Amino acid sequence: MKNIKLISRDHIKEKLNISDTMNIMEKIYRAHAGDQVLMPSKITLDLGESNEWPPYGGSYNAMPAYLGNDFDMSGIKWVWGFNDNPKKGLPYISAVIILNDPRTGEVLAIMDGSYITDVRTGASAGVAVKYLKSKNARSVGIIGAGVVGRMNLRAISTVMDIEEVKVYDLYSSASEKYAKELSEELNLNITPVNSCMDACIGSDVMVTATIANEPLIMKEWLKKGATVLSLGSFQELDENIPLTADKLVVDNWSQNSHRGELLKLVQRGLISEKNIHAEIPDIIVGNKNGRENDDEIICACIIGMGSTDIGVASHLYSAHFKNCSTETFSLR
Repeated sequence: MKNIKLISRDHIKEKLNISDTMNIMEKIYRAHAGDQVLMPSKITLDLGESNEWPPYGGSYNAMPAYLGNDFDMSGIKWVWGFNDNPKKGLPYISAVIILNDPRTGEVLAIMDGSYITDVRTGASAGVAVKYLKSKNARSVGIIGAGVVGRMNLRAISTVMDIEEVKVYDLYSSASEKYAKELSEELNLNITPVNSCMDACIGSDVMVTATIANEPLIMKEWLKKGATVLSLGSFQELDENIPLTADKLVVDNWSQNSHRGELLKLVQRGLISEKNIHAEIPDIIVGNKNGRENDDEIICACIIGMGSTDIGVASHLYSAHFKNCSTETFSLR
């Protein structure tokens, strides 16, 4: 067996930026639209809540994929989230990615997957906004001032002329820190606000990136022409938003049908594939229309796909680590 590259978070952070990741994401979406991706649905291992068995308050997802076209790579992301990790000084979500030679199955690299997850999640929001925002969109509301909320704004700022950002977090200190640091980094006018409603009212683009499992945005708060992105693993929107939006868009229907924003509606028989206007890959290649007028309310549910993790990891491996002189890097 060949020497396996062990690629750390620090090495990935040196090589991966939001603009490059958005370009990679569009290539991955185009591969999906061209039937160049094999990707079974996520497999979830649920370790229950505090009143269940086993009572660990966390879960794992196994996310395998193969990408053809320029990638020609197979692999899997093993990602986990545990509710009490922040109290223990650990991130809520962590991950590892394994890349395999698709011809032999040999392991090529084992990579930190946490930073790739954060960046590709933000990039997915940026790509969605690029294709779905109204032409005069200038204001953004962010709910969730964590790492992913930061990546979202970094990505959106590359595709939109932003005049105002409002950010809300359950912890006011987090939204204040977010506003201070990203105002300086991105040269934007960012205001921490006191409620989800304050973040939403008047915003052209709304993004939720939390661990909530309850409605954070109500339909009556949305202005005409709003673009609403739900990126969490559970429900974050008033159900009337996906049920009555002019267009309901997903990154991948199979993934969204069993996890995330739409799961409860699917289980109740209120939403099925026929209610989905388009998957984002089909909009990018022009098989389906994105926004068609500035009054449409468009809801996009982006649950995340293993193909995007493997695609970004494959790009990093091929461009920066495949032929490096150092055979292995520490995962730490």
